[in-house]
Amino acid sequence: MININEQLEIYLKAFEQRYTEVVQNNENIHKLEELIERYSGFVLDQQYQQAYTSWLDIKEKQRMTQQLADISAKSVKLMEELRAQRLLNGEASTSQYFENIEHCINEEFGQCKVRANDKLLLVGSGAYPMTLIQVAKEIGAEVIGIDIDDTAVDLGQRVAKTLAPEANIHISNKTVAQLEDIDTVTHIIFSSTVPIKYQILDQLYALTNNQVVISMRYGNGFKALFNYPMEETNLKKWKCVHKQLRANQIFDVAIYRKSLVKAGVRNDV
Repeated sequence: MININEQLEIYLKAFEQRYTEVVQNNENIHKLEELIERYSGFVLDQQYQQAYTSWLDIKEKQRMTQQLADISAKSVKLMEELRAQRLLNGEASTSQYFENIEHCINEEFGQCKVRANDKLLLVGSGAYPMTLIQVAKEIGAEVIGIDIDDTAVDLGQRVAKTLAPEANIHISNKTVAQLEDIDTVTHIIFSSTVPIKYQILDQLYALTNNQVVISMRYGNGFKALFNYPMEETNLKKWKCVHKQLRANQIFDVAIYRKSLVKAGVRNDV
């Protein structure tokens, strides 16, 4: 029988150790990358998912889930920064974790696809903003990235210039309220590792146009070990119109549209 609590404790201690080792010496990044790869497989393993679902100690489950979500998010952030620095230094790097993320991008909005004349905003763009780069290069849309971390913004700007020098990409540390053209954005993606994404979503209701489409990356249940989960919204503001549950991918996606337009007529879904 699987002792899920024991498995989670092992991963928590491993993340804390590997993260500290990389902070002290970034040449240890390969150890953290290997751990992330193993952890990604662990989170997608159905046997462990079932053991987690059957775990009856709710208080301990919540504690461990929160701690692992926080430390894995910090680890991915550090991994992104070092991946960006390696690119800028002319060094090649690859990661199954990042390939899993990048594979999701093209299908993210489902029927509400991004087109060349659209404008996309990524909240939590990070140091290696592949979502922005892919959309800008492959579709030709204008893309905007925001992140509260100045290091991530600096690296993200430089990575974008390196990989897509001609693309229409703007990355800054502005908040959604500080974006001058937020009302012209057509599509918004939230990174799954932004802890306050639902507070920002609530804030966006008054700032955005009535046709905006939101893609919220999230992880519930066992996937909450690696992503911040889905939350309830004010149904007078935002309605979840579709969920993409992805058994083989590290996060799931919820699509939101505004519930009512100002004139009191529902948006088309």
